[in-house]
Amino acid sequence: MEKTSNALEWLSETALDDVLTLPGATLVVFTADWCAPCQALMPRLDRVVGRQVAQCRCYLVDIDRYPEATLKYNVRGMPTLLLFVDGDLEASRVGAISEEQLEALIASIH
Repeated sequence: MEKTSNALEWLSETALDDVLTLPGATLVVFTADWCAPCQALMPRLDRVVGRQVAQCRCYLVDIDRYPEATLKYNVRGMPTLLLFVDGDLEASRVGAISEEQLEALIASIH
């Protein structure tokens, strides 16, 4: 796992399966280097997750490096945000959503 900031980490497909076994909330963002909306989302995601780190862990998955994970989680658009609680998928969003939408997504688990 490669750190991108204080709150975001890159995962491999195997590590993704491992983190989804952890209790609590986990936000998984499927992204790609070539994806402009993904790049637009990253600074917002970093700010929001940095503020919400106690409520939700956040991980990034590179769709080009781990296409099997993309298929497994039925990812069709970029970026795709999947919110898991105790390993169960609770919510999903697609696109470069706003900070307010990110805050609302994480707040929806409480």
